[in-house]
Amino acid sequence: MPNRLDLSKPKHIHFIGIGGISMSALAMILLGRGWQVSGSDLRQSPLTDRLVQNGATVYLGHHAESVNGAQAVVYTSAIPPDNVELEAARAHGIPIFSRAELLGDLMAEARCSIAVAGSHGKTTTTAMIGVMLDHAGLKPTVLVGGDLEAIQGNVKVGNGGYLVAEACEYYDSFLALRPRIGVITNIDADHLDYFRNIVNIKRAFRRFAELLPPEGYLVALNDDPNVHDILPGLNCHVVTFGLEAGADWQATNIKLPAGGSSFDLLHQGKAVGRVKLKVPGLHNVQNALAAIAVGHIVGLDINTIARGFSIYNGTQRRFQLQGSYRGALIFDDYAHHPREIKATLAAARTFKPQRIISVFQPHTYTRTKALMQDFSTAFDDSDLVLLTDIFAAREENVHNVSSMQLAAQMHNTHPAACYIGGIYDAAEYLRHELRPGDLLLTLGAGDVHRVADVLLGKEPGHKPGGHSTLLALD
Repeated sequence: MPNRLDLSKPKHIHFIGIGGISMSALAMILLGRGWQVSGSDLRQSPLTDRLVQNGATVYLGHHAESVNGAQAVVYTSAIPPDNVELEAARAHGIPIFSRAELLGDLMAEARCSIAVAGSHGKTTTTAMIGVMLDHAGLKPTVLVGGDLEAIQGNVKVGNGGYLVAEACEYYDSFLALRPRIGVITNIDADHLDYFRNIVNIKRAFRRFAELLPPEGYLVALNDDPNVHDILPGLNCHVVTFGLEAGADWQATNIKLPAGGSSFDLLHQGKAVGRVKLKVPGLHNVQNALAAIAVGHIVGLDINTIARGFSIYNGTQRRFQLQGSYRGALIFDDYAHHPREIKATLAAARTFKPQRIISVFQPHTYTRTKALMQDFSTAFDDSDLVLLTDIFAAREENVHNVSSMQLAAQMHNTHPAACYIGGIYDAAEYLRHELRPGDLLLTLGAGDVHRVADVLLGKEPGHKPGGHSTLLALD
């Protein structure tokens, strides 16, 4: 059983890695409850600044003395076991909890806790549910994996007894949660450095579904065979959604105009209304269906649900318009998996641009190696693909894999794909390549969004880094 933290009275709690999106959200919740919050991170950021403004103490760098006086310490999976603050906490007998264990405790005390899991679409679906519940006056606490304009940040602290949060599968962390309603948007091969194969991934999602109590609900994608595999014999109520016939909640007569979408909504085969979204793509129609199912479970009527969608304008780094350069529109998206890239490019096509130019920054060596074949065929909807260096994140390049290798493989089926080098190399090339009618899309979970920042003058540019391209850019 996971550790449990007594939330009944405020304490001094210390977060190792407090500047992360999920950690900062948890810290903000406890600050709102009167807890004394301290934390450490390697660098200052808008998230750490926000915490300090709300009363937290934030230390730059990791130091053993930073845990002094703390009655509990929280860490993430990104923190190594030999971290000096973790070692100091152990030496002083301070109780240590994972980020997921703390989130699980918050869920357990909520009247209605909603955990959104899935290989793709977690952030958007969580945001949609949060905005919908908030607009309905239910005063939810919402934790989102990105900044959401509707809640002015990545967390909203509510007092209505509802809590909605993403449920990350990496390292099985979602198994520490205790939701009443669970959502599975899809199941795909990802995080293979930990799971190794799709069998283990499906096993983890099955265990997540088994966390739900008999009176609880699982909202699951009907269109995904991997999701179907984990559903038989569950002890909770199962509600399905999807684009194909047979789902409890189905979208038909789907329209995909530029920058949005709309569809007729069917509930158990019966038409119940038409829904309009301000975000594009079929994948967002699926995300909306999951949110609708959750809204119905908590007792919202369709009109109230639809009004919630009318104010949802998207989440940071999810097909987010950055601006325009030389008449070309620039969008940024967090997509870093082949399935996500395909969905984002399909959404970009609804704008009917003259050309789609993609700048893709692969994320981690493990993912690039494991999914190289899938990446090589994911960009069919892009007219030109520029590959930057791999964003290493937590990894060392023990696999000896590179973006050059991916470019070489892609070039077999996509002649206009090439390795460009670094962020500044891509920006410098695009200064001369972009023209009116183009749609530039920066893709990746790292810092590829900085390409747009350079082009738009938000960040000073530098001369190209001297990388030589593997393939000609003509």
